[in-house]
Amino acid sequence: MQISKQKQWVADIVESLPSIAFILLWRQGGDLEMAGWAGSALALGAFMVFGILKLRMHPVLLGVNLHILLATPLVVGVYRFGDETIADFLSVNAYGSVLLTVLFAGVVQTVFSKSGFVGIADMPAHLQRRYSFLMLFISALGAAWALSDPGTGFVPVLATLTLLIGGRRFLLARWSDRNGLQGEAIVAGFSTREPYAADVSA
Repeated sequence: MQISKQKQWVADIVESLPSIAFILLWRQGGDLEMAGWAGSALALGAFMVFGILKLRMHPVLLGVNLHILLATPLVVGVYRFGDETIADFLSVNAYGSVLLTVLFAGVVQTVFSKSGFVGIADMPAHLQRRYSFLMLFISALGAAWALSDPGTGFVPVLATLTLLIGGRRFLLARWSDRNGLQGEAIVAGFSTREPYAADVSA
């Protein structure tokens, strides 16, 4: 099911806003907790908007937004009601755990979604599995890199997410070219036959 270009543009903005707002608020104000709560609220809003409109998020940004939604409430809750040592550990590894959440979301999509982690339902099954497993492998490597050296900050997270999103677009464009789908330009990583597919039941 197709959606209008205007609705697709709004969807792009909505699913990107939580991470953009979090980074801007943190870098400008320096208050990590405030930035986290703002990002969490925006992520909740994004999931609600996508749920109401029956749209599916970008398969990579789904994991990013899930992490933004849960990270601050979890860390703050453990600090206030749990073990401070565990809270410190979660806080130190907050960056790298973004990729763990992306990996988890990717595994769930690969196993349970008809679109796989690659996010395209009408792709041949063998290619969908191959591309999905490749994206899972990249996510796992990135998570291992980030968690092995928390002091590296955003570098492994940014590099891995860039590779996942950019690499996925390349793979989809390659598949489109090989199958003569010139009339189905890849828009925001989705073929125009399935931009933000409305089937969210899979």
